[in-house]
Amino acid sequence: MNTIFNHTSFEPELSDAEVEETPDRDDFSESLDRLMSTNWCQCANCAGMGSIRECRCCQEIPEMESLTVSTGVGCITDHPGFRSVCLDHYVLETCYHWYNQQYGRAIQDANERYRYVAYRMLVRWVWKWLGRDIRVTLPACAVARIREQFPSADGQYVGYRDPE
Repeated sequence: MNTIFNHTSFEPELSDAEVEETPDRDDFSESLDRLMSTNWCQCANCAGMGSIRECRCCQEIPEMESLTVSTGVGCITDHPGFRSVCLDHYVLETCYHWYNQQYGRAIQDANERYRYVAYRMLVRWVWKWLGRDIRVTLPACAVARIREQFPSADGQYVGYRDPE
């Protein structure tokens, strides 16, 4: 007796929601283009990032776009609040001491410490509060500006990570 085995009948089928979320070839090409260039940048301050997810402009994030529009600047990094909240090392040092006291995470390298706190302060300033399992991807322009202000000694950066 010959039986023909159709292996595709054992493949799981996608739900309607999953089909909607599955990128087609055009979406994939667009995503790859984001990684290969900064043509997607609307503020003229973005830099290439290490993943497609990180290739976002501040003008693509509604919370940041509203901050830039309200002050008449074209990029979140040009907002006066950005300089005060994310680039002032006195503010960042003070915030770091509070953070270290709360969570006990000591960071020895000053620039690494300032970057880490600057990213957290940017989130606090723009979104007010997110939480451990609720994260956002920061715009490439803000990340690039913070890295420029507080560079890594070896030029290596971690980038966005999902909660563990």
